[in-house]
Amino acid sequence: MNTNQHVQEAQRFLQRAGLFTAESDSLARAEMLWCAAAHIVKALAMQRGWHNSRHDELFDCAGRINDAIGYPEAYAHFGEADRLHRHMYQGHMSRRAFDDAEVKVRQFVNRIAEAVSAYARDKGTPTAES
Repeated sequence: MNTNQHVQEAQRFLQRAGLFTAESDSLARAEMLWCAAAHIVKALAMQRGWHNSRHDELFDCAGRINDAIGYPEAYAHFGEADRLHRHMYQGHMSRRAFDDAEVKVRQFVNRIAEAVSAYARDKGTPTAES
């Protein structure tokens, strides 16, 4: 997959999360949110030439996001995506914690997608919108 495909997948997973409610299938909703966050990190990482093929490398990339785009909450917000990923296995999050994590993950995905697009425009490379 290339950078644009990862951005598109991140957006697709955000949309798919909306097909499930936290009441009816919080496990599926949580995993869709995790997938969106993972794909958007991969998009930024690929764009910047960062290693991102392993799970631990995604966390390394998330730790570099603030320096790359000026987003101090990025690592914490990616951590919320990881909490949702663990929830998919354990079903341990309260409704309030789940809702709070979802808001942060959606913000994370959208903010990184904007940064990926802006970087591509600045560099004169094609984006998913072009």
